[in-house]
Amino acid sequence: MSTFSVSIAHARYGKLVVLDAVEFSVEPGEMLVILGSNGAGKSTTLRALIGTVPCARRELTLRGERLDRLPSWQLPLRGISLVPDGARCFPNLSVMDNLIGPYVATHSGRAGKPKGELLEHVFALFPVLHARSESAAGTLSGGQRQMLAVGRALMTEPNVLLLDEPSAGLAPKIVEDLFTALARIKAEQGCAIVMAEQSVGYATKVADRCLVLEEGHVALSGPMDTVTKDERLRTAYLGL
Repeated sequence: MSTFSVSIAHARYGKLVVLDAVEFSVEPGEMLVILGSNGAGKSTTLRALIGTVPCARRELTLRGERLDRLPSWQLPLRGISLVPDGARCFPNLSVMDNLIGPYVATHSGRAGKPKGELLEHVFALFPVLHARSESAAGTLSGGQRQMLAVGRALMTEPNVLLLDEPSAGLAPKIVEDLFTALARIKAEQGCAIVMAEQSVGYATKVADRCLVLEEGHVALSGPMDTVTKDERLRTAYLGL
């Protein structure tokens, strides 16, 4: 059973509870997008999921195994990788070293695909990373750094890929290329994807299901094509 299931309640910063309760499950090859305005609780959902924000309840299950008792740093070893907001990388290391590092960290004593095969896949998705493989990551553009951040996560061979606002601050063409790559990842790798996003535009083209947050509560959820037709989404969250 490869279903990825999450149940979170009362995620908080100090005494301030910013996320009431969220429950969802994602199948292999499926994408769930978490939508909402600023402050709705999208990023908090992902941070609570991986265990960096305290919760009253946190249950995390993959392939029938409870993972919420593990420290956050062990989750990539079990197939769950997060691409945090801000296109983070190690700026003084080369693109290649940024990619190889996660592979070494997660594949010691673990069966998996060869490093070269994973690199080929990343470079097929993001050819610019191949062209800039010897460049310092800090010299890349914002969009290229975001591609590198996704590529680094892919080098861990994730069963579940988490992305926190991957389109933030990027030019429309870069966003389009990024979401095209995510659609390929979903289809070709059978990877379950959970993505927090403020903008619904490109997400509607690749996501299968949607969960909409409002002030820490689930306002809407369901298949993407159904939720996007709901007038409550159009008026409250899209301003249409």
